[in-house]
Amino acid sequence: MVKRLVKKIKRQDEQAEKLQATRITNETVAEHREQILAGGRKFKYPIQYERHRLLINSILVLVVASILAVVILWWQLYLVQNTSNFFYRVTQLVPLSVATVDKQPVPFNDYLMEYRSSIHWLQQKSRGFSTNSEDSKRQSEHLKRQSLDRAIENAYAQKLADENNVTVTDKDVDDFIDQTIENSSSRKLSRKSYEAVLSDSYGVSPEEYRNIVRYAITKQKVSFVIDKKAKEKIDSALAEIAGGKSFDKVVVKYSDDPLAKATQGDIGFVSKTNQDQGLAEAASNLKVNKTSGVIQGTDGYYIVKLLEVKGDQIRYARIKVDLNQFEESLKKLKKDGKVDEYIKVKKDA
Repeated sequence: MVKRLVKKIKRQDEQAEKLQATRITNETVAEHREQILAGGRKFKYPIQYERHRLLINSILVLVVASILAVVILWWQLYLVQNTSNFFYRVTQLVPLSVATVDKQPVPFNDYLMEYRSSIHWLQQKSRGFSTNSEDSKRQSEHLKRQSLDRAIENAYAQKLADENNVTVTDKDVDDFIDQTIENSSSRKLSRKSYEAVLSDSYGVSPEEYRNIVRYAITKQKVSFVIDKKAKEKIDSALAEIAGGKSFDKVVVKYSDDPLAKATQGDIGFVSKTNQDQGLAEAASNLKVNKTSGVIQGTDGYYIVKLLEVKGDQIRYARIKVDLNQFEESLKKLKKDGKVDEYIKVKKDA
C-alpha cells in the first residue's frame, strides 16, 4: 500500500515537472515558436510541391498544344492547301508567307484573297461549278497559279516601291475607286452600292478591295519609275516629230501597238468622252493634224495626233510605248532562282 502511494506521488511530481516545462516564459518563447512553426511545415511543403508540379504540367500542356497547332496549320495551309474562310482569317492574324521574291516575303493572306475572290466570281458566273469535277479542278489549279503569280507580283512591286520611295496614299485609292465608279455605269452608283456589287460578284469586303486597288496603283507607279528605257523611247519619238519627221513613220518606228504598221496608229472615230485613259480628251483639245506631248496612261506612254472631227466624234492616231521593265525584272528573278514558292502549284502550260 505504501509502495503504491509512493509511485503515485512520484508520477504526479513528474507530470508537474512536465507541465512546468511546457509553460511559456521569456526564456522559452523562442523555442516554443520554433516548435509551432516546425509543426506547420509538414502541411506547407506538400502544397508548394503540388503547385510547382501543376505549373510545370500547365507549361508542358501549353507547349504541346502550341506545337500541335503549328503542325496542323502548316499541314492544312502548305500541304492540303486549305482555302477555307477559317484558315484565311488565320493568315490575316498570323504573318505567314506563301513565297519569297528576291527575299521579300509574299503574304499568304494576299494569295488566299486573290484565289478566293477568283473562285467566288467563277461560282457566281457558273452556278454548277464544283471543285469535285475534273474540269473544275483544272480551273481551280489555273486560278491558284494566277493568284500566286499575282501575289508575287504585288510583293515585288511593294519591294521596289520601298526601294524607290514610291508611296500610295488613301487619296490615291479613293480617287481610283471614285473614277472607276464614275466610268462603270451611265447611272451614278453610290460607294455603298458599288461595294455591295463587289461583295456579291467577287466576295471581297471594302477593305480587301482597297488592298487590291492599292497593290494595282503601287505596281503602276513603280513600273513608270523603274522603266527608264520606255521613257527614253517615247522622248525620242516626240523629238523626231518635233524635228519634222512624219507622224506615220514615227508610229511605225516606235509604237508597241501591234497594229501600228498597218494603221499608222489610227484608231478610227470615237466619242470625245471615250474612256481610254484620257487619250480622246487630250486629242479633242488639239487642232487637226497637231500632236500632243507625252501622255502618261495607265499602261504606258502615249503621243496622240488629231486627224478629224465630226460633231461629238473624233478620229486620232497614237503612238504607244509599253512598260516592260517590271515584267522583265521579275522574269529574270524567276530564272535566277530568286523566287521561292512554299506551296506546290502547277505551272500554266
